[in-house]
Amino acid sequence: MTTSTIRKNLHKYIDSVDDSFARVMHTMVQEYLSTFNVDSALTEAQEKELDKRIERHKRGESKSYTLAEVKKSLKS
Repeated sequence: MTTSTIRKNLHKYIDSVDDSFARVMHTMVQEYLSTFNVDSALTEAQEKELDKRIERHKRGESKSYTLAEVKKSLKS
């Protein structure tokens, strides 16, 4: 199962659970984020910028790089 599929399924589950279980899930996610110091969301400005960049890329107006290309660039 892909990560994308897992996330879609989680969204469905969250929308269908009762309040009690939703609170348990919320607490579990908060604990995970605080334990592993994970930033759970982008700011609205970051989301808008990311959307702009994705659209530019889809229109062929920007270049993407492979991981190997990025590593090579960082080393030089």
